[in-house]
Amino acid sequence: MKKKYANYHNKEKVIEKDFKCKYFNDEDFVGYICLLTVVKAKERMIVKREGKDVVIIDDNFKWLEVYPENNKNICVSILINEKEEIIDWYFDIAKDTKLNEKGEPYIEDLYLDIMLYNSGKIEYLDEDELQDAVNIGDITKDDFELAYKVANELVKKIDGKIKELTDFTYKYYKELKK
Repeated sequence: MKKKYANYHNKEKVIEKDFKCKYFNDEDFVGYICLLTVVKAKERMIVKREGKDVVIIDDNFKWLEVYPENNKNICVSILINEKEEIIDWYFDIAKDTKLNEKGEPYIEDLYLDIMLYNSGKIEYLDEDELQDAVNIGDITKDDFELAYKVANELVKKIDGKIKELTDFTYKYYKELKK
């Protein structure tokens, strides 16, 4: 099972980065939120999203990573561009969330991901990787079923919630920018 660390994003594409991580325990959220800022990118990275070219790595791009304590099966990475605009929300489905020796969060990734676009469209990603992982024994059948259970519950919870997610994102982004 692969692990994804909060402070490790496209290492081969990033020359310099800044990383902050903070534990929150307030009325809106309990858990870790981390901010990774690409100070200097080796090169701009562009992907296709909803039929358009979208920059996902460049100088001054940021990832706000949210690790809720009450749901260790989800980590959300919010991509924020150099103009401080939210590009999208990318939900990793995890077997568990843990802390490394530095007290930074990481997930035991279950391969399946959910993308929420600014348009409100929700998409399941990497279903083929999930199937391959169970086929080769990297994860169990129970893990496979957990991934879909968590993803389906998540989709119901976030559908139509762009405004709430945007407000949440900017609230904690501003806290970590201080």
